[in-house]
Amino acid sequence: MTQVTDPENCTGCQACRLVCPGNNISMAMDNEGFLVPEIDRSRCLDCGQCALRCPQNNRPEFTHNTVLKVLAARYKDDEVLSRSASGGAFAGMALKVLETQGNAVFGCAFDKDFAAKHVCATDIKDIEPMQSSKYVQSDVGDTYAQAKNLLENGKTVLYSGTPCQIAGLYAYMGKDHENLLTADLMCHGVSSPLLFRRYIAWMERKLGGRITHYNFRYKSGKIGWSPKCVTQIKTDSKVRYIERAVDSYSHDHSNYTLRECCYKCKYTNADRVGDITLGDFWGIENVDPGFFDRRGVSAICINTLKGERLLNKACDDFHLVENAFKNISNMCLYEPTPRPKMRDIAYNCVSDAQSDIFSSPVFKISLRTYAKTYFTKVVKLVLPPTVLKLYLKVRHGKDKRK
Repeated sequence: MTQVTDPENCTGCQACRLVCPGNNISMAMDNEGFLVPEIDRSRCLDCGQCALRCPQNNRPEFTHNTVLKVLAARYKDDEVLSRSASGGAFAGMALKVLETQGNAVFGCAFDKDFAAKHVCATDIKDIEPMQSSKYVQSDVGDTYAQAKNLLENGKTVLYSGTPCQIAGLYAYMGKDHENLLTADLMCHGVSSPLLFRRYIAWMERKLGGRITHYNFRYKSGKIGWSPKCVTQIKTDSKVRYIERAVDSYSHDHSNYTLRECCYKCKYTNADRVGDITLGDFWGIENVDPGFFDRRGVSAICINTLKGERLLNKACDDFHLVENAFKNISNMCLYEPTPRPKMRDIAYNCVSDAQSDIFSSPVFKISLRTYAKTYFTKVVKLVLPPTVLKLYLKVRHGKDKRK
């Protein structure tokens, strides 16, 4: 074999590495900082298992699930809710699984250097690092193999991840397991671990100290749970809160820095890969204003009977209201993120350790464009109609002169 799949098609799920019978595939960082498979041609058996089992080439038939039910959810425990990105759906279900000794939950957590990695939790106290969103691609490492070992020893496993990671898990397993529960996330796409590492180093220089805590989705304060949420960054001596509109990495989720495969994602539709699908219930304030809460509301899509059984076990811990799939205003459920033209140059200097990438033109231009759009939206909301008309007239005149 010369390659597992087209490089622009690869999600970095690592199923190919794990299914290779000769252990001849390793994962290496490409020039954008994403993990990609490398085949040792000198040892390759040409068995074709890697390409055959790759979920981007051949998605396992049993991973095509139709959404059976949709619920708006909010966890009843305020402490758990406050640490969650939205309504605490993942944490609530994970805690229910771990009530039985020996069971395990897999999810994404930052290590001490803020590298996003999938880890295994067998104790309730280990769930907290998995909570809240990490807008960077995680490394699943050997967690697929860990999960398989636990399943074969009769344990119940809940594995959460992006849809392509869940597809990779099933591709590695080769079959479904009755005691395996999967939660795929509503994912708009993932950015490069190298880019995020460069960003952390850049922020540490700006703040004058080592970052000790980073939260993409800090919900306290006036903004609370919102698409325009605040990032919280802590060092030993400072706490900084940054609105997405003025942050070089996370504004608009940095759509111009996603992995190439994300712009043609096969999982952005109602054909779900996991037993349940979890994410923010954007738009709940429009379809059910009484259930809207600034502390967060999750959308839970129940896709299989296994998923329904898990929810039934945890339902007493949630406030739940049945809703409809079409009411979730989360575009990654309907279509892939459009590929911006700026993607062509976004990673031009990310692999150059000497370049100050977050001061480069691509980030400055994008930030100014987004900040201008954000400001105009705010102005439209707060100005009286007569004043707004004057503002837009002046704004239009300035744009024409440019």
